[in-house]
Parts: sequence; C-alpha cells; structure tokens
Amino acid sequence: MNDNTRHMSTDLKIIRALREAWPEGIAGTDMATRLGLTRGAIWARMDILRSAGFEIEASPHHGYRLLRGPDNLIGDDIASQLKSGNIIGRSIQVYKETTSTNEVAEKLARSGVSEGAVVFAEKQLAGRGRLGRKWECPGAMSLLFSILLRPQMAPAEVARLTLMASCSIAKSLQDITGQAFQIKWPNDVHFKGKKSGWNTHGTARGHGPDSICDTGCRDQHSAEA
Repeated sequence: MNDNTRHMSTDLKIIRALREAWPEGIAGTDMATRLGLTRGAIWARMDILRSAGFEIEASPHHGYRLLRGPDNLIGDDIASQLKSGNIIGRSIQVYKETTSTNEVAEKLARSGVSEGAVVFAEKQLAGRGRLGRKWECPGAMSLLFSILLRPQMAPAEVARLTLMASCSIAKSLQDITGQAFQIKWPNDVHFKGKKSGWNTHGTARGHGPDSICDTGCRDQHSAEA
C-alpha cells in the first residue's frame, strides 16, 4: 500500500460513501457493490454507526441517508472528510481524555510513525501552551489536536510552524463563516479584536527531523472565567 494512502476501515468506507452521496441517499445494493460487502454486512455496520452517534435514515426509496454526524470526535468520521492522498491525516487517533496530545504525538514520533499522524483529544489534563504555560481545556468544550510533521527546515526555523498554522486556521474559519479573522502574533486567532479561542504552537523535538504542531480551541468564556 502506498504510504500516502490511509488504510480505510469498513466504517470509514461506509461513512465516506454516505457523505459523498449527501444530501441524497445511496441504495444498499449500490453501496454493497461499490465497497465489496454484502448487504447484510452493511446493515449490521449501520446499526453500530447509529449507536456511535450517526443519525442514518434507511428507506426503500432513498436507501441509506446520513442526516447528522455525531457530536463527539470519531477518527473514521474525521478521515471521511479529508481528501484522499493527504499527508496530514494518514493516521488519526482520538482520545476522550489524555495527558496532552503533544505527549502522545511525541511517542508516535519516537516509534517511527509516518508523517501526518494526528492526535485528537476532547480533554487533556496536562496541556501546555507557549513558554510552558498551563493551558486548561474543559472537557466537551474544546477541540485539541497535534500533528506530527517532518518539514524540510532547520530546527531553528520550526517556530514558523506556529504562524503558518495560525494563518491556516484563520483562513479556514473565514472560508467556513464568511467572517474575517485576524492573527495576534504569534499564535492567537482573533475575531473582531477579541480572542476566538484558537491557539497554535509549533515545536521541534530531539529526535531527528520530527516537529509537532499543536492546535487547540477552547470555549473562551470558560477560559476567562
């Protein structure tokens, strides 16, 4: 398998097929043929996906139709919305709770995991921001992730990742909302002159070319309380 291709689980294939068909549905026979599965296997997986939080309609006229995705983070659901061949997202790990996504990403780097691995968490207990400051993130109110990268740049230049990530976040938010976001150097994303809750941080570690880009969004009202 090409190293640029993320391994596709059965659930990932089904979720991607549902999302590609949205807002229409896809017939069970068509999905079975496309994915090389039996209709019975698809039916069984649909029940499991529903129990995980996916709202999936089944009807003789529309087939299977995704009405709503889950509120919680699921690796296969995140991967289903990424373009095939992306370096970032080759592997995705999701934790309900961990010490910090950066710490997990460091362990992955030391174990030789491919560039582009992403670690998500809904809550972290020992997160750190710039200058080692404690970064408190309430559970179920934050989006936290770290990306393992191996950029072709000197360790002294890795700090540029922070600004690059901030620019990417601001542009993505603007594309989604149609609103203008600004960057307060070096790592805070602002909206109308106030903190939006998004924060980025790029670091180089002592194992070769590995770099980790940490990104987080927390509920700003809770953070300032």
